[in-house]
Amino acid sequence: MGKLDGKVAVITGAGRGIGKAAAQLFSKEGAAVVVNDTDETVAAKSVEDIEDAGGKTIYCVADIVNGQDAQRLMDTAFEKFGGLNILVNCAGITRDAPIHKMTDLQWDMAVDVNLKGTFNCIRAAAKYMRKDGHNGRIINISSISGVKGAATQANYASAKGGIISLTKVVAHEWERFGVTCNCIAYGPVDTRLTRAREEQNEEVAGEKLGVPLKTRREMMERYDGRIMTTEDAAYPILFFARDESWCINGNCLQAALGGFS
Repeated sequence: MGKLDGKVAVITGAGRGIGKAAAQLFSKEGAAVVVNDTDETVAAKSVEDIEDAGGKTIYCVADIVNGQDAQRLMDTAFEKFGGLNILVNCAGITRDAPIHKMTDLQWDMAVDVNLKGTFNCIRAAAKYMRKDGHNGRIINISSISGVKGAATQANYASAKGGIISLTKVVAHEWERFGVTCNCIAYGPVDTRLTRAREEQNEEVAGEKLGVPLKTRREMMERYDGRIMTTEDAAYPILFFARDESWCINGNCLQAALGGFS
């Protein structure tokens, strides 16, 4: 028996990184998973990997910054699998720059994807989750930057801090339906957003992803050469998704070794 048998989960940003690891873990625990990403190639590969392991899954290409796309994503879960029990808002992006050099585009993209996208998905999920006795689970992905702040991340830290507040609001509003809403503020996780940009060639909207090589080295030194893998990061999400977590609501778990100094 899996810990999520019979559950239907939507996971945004599940073509890569933490979202993909969570999708694979949820599937192993018995959930039917809707993989969301804006890139059809990586979404399809994520689904292929889950299916090869015997899981039940589909993908839905949707841009959650668009409210209609977010609604279509939730509708797809219901139409294909007959319900929506778990929503994991994992899609995110960084656009780092010091405040005096940050452009409107950099601000808007980070806030739109991280915060507005999360809001859009929760609002869209209301159609299926705001029902008496639903007992669903919403897990939002924040960051230690949203708790403590971080230089060059005014946009990202503001959005991730906003997610913490949004989590608490949803917890208040949806508790009467048995729906819990919690978030996880991660420290560095080894993804394309934290790898050295000089060592990778991925771009989104004309900007290379990652951090400067110097920043990457300083990060590794601070964490004694060990930061979380995406697989590590998936387990706290699973904890909040389980029925046994029913009594935990509106919380922000800080998953950041060395992040408390």
